[in-house]
Amino acid sequence: MLKEDIMALQASIQDRLDAAVAVGDEIGCQFAVYIDGELAVNVCAGWLDAERTRLVDEQSLFPVFSTGKGIATTAFLCLVERGLMTLDQKVGEIWPEFACNGKEETTVRHILQHRSGVSIRTPYDFIEQIADWDVMSRRVAAVKPVFPPGSTTRYQTINYTWLLGELAQRVTGKPFQQVIEDEVLKPMGLQNLFFGVPDQALDRVAPAIRGAEQPAIPENPPCWDYSLEEIMNNRVIQQACLPGFNCITNAIDLAKHYAALLDSWKRMHVLKPETLRAARTMSLAPNDPKPTSPAAWSTHGLGYLVADPDEQNIARQFGHSGYGGSNGAAWTPGQLSFGFTMNLMRGGATHRQEIIDMVKHQCRKN
Repeated sequence: MLKEDIMALQASIQDRLDAAVAVGDEIGCQFAVYIDGELAVNVCAGWLDAERTRLVDEQSLFPVFSTGKGIATTAFLCLVERGLMTLDQKVGEIWPEFACNGKEETTVRHILQHRSGVSIRTPYDFIEQIADWDVMSRRVAAVKPVFPPGSTTRYQTINYTWLLGELAQRVTGKPFQQVIEDEVLKPMGLQNLFFGVPDQALDRVAPAIRGAEQPAIPENPPCWDYSLEEIMNNRVIQQACLPGFNCITNAIDLAKHYAALLDSWKRMHVLKPETLRAARTMSLAPNDPKPTSPAAWSTHGLGYLVADPDEQNIARQFGHSGYGGSNGAAWTPGQLSFGFTMNLMRGGATHRQEIIDMVKHQCRKN
């Protein structure tokens, strides 16, 4: 893209997000875009807190919930690529305690494709217990799947933390936090992306703020006993490694992670093209409903959410979104990636997708 086109795009996105803050559609947010391996757009708008006492800047950190699943997936695929496990290896061969209650035939591929059947929230007794890795991984290992593994695709929610992480820990002998740092964060130069925020960065973290239109927490909740905001704002959770849902980062590092997976990245690639191609391949489980619109189909490949398939069913867009509206993804036709972070958790914020579409449209023109 020409320099003047990038400047115009930056100004247009800044205007859109400033306007969203002004009318209360956002409180504070960031949006970053990498094009051809270089940071092209870097927008900050609004306030870090609901009281509007601190402005957002590019060093501000936001909870992005399940958007972090994409980064954990990249680290995990590095281990598969190196042969520490295979996609069709049974989970029980690596994690023997898991092979029970109908999960004996579950494979590593099933975990990445969200087809394990371990898709109901694993119980916990209080918020801080979610950060107790040994307790939660034992409970995940003991559950009965809600369907035969491999037969259906159903999102594994926070369970992805331990399903992925315990396998990684067993094949490497390292904590999953260290695996992510060694395989992704250090090689990609991501200094503001955390699964466990260090003490010195805590004052940069925006609180998660529940939008007024979000439904009330029921007395007998089907998934969580507390609001997701209350859980994420707990310091114990913020400082734990729970990569299924507790990533805290800025938009630049989120976009940079996906830029580093594209062909246009000029530095070291952490994944081979054939690994990424396999991860972007769309498929259906035997009992999955047929998509009504293949062009807009969004489901999981190997860990990533995938959409916009080509004629060979390889997704042109891949990444992951999170509760409340955060998003990080790559779009291969434009060799672009983007990251969106915010502190106001809400659905139906149409301006967020409109901004992403604006960036894609500009890349198509060029």
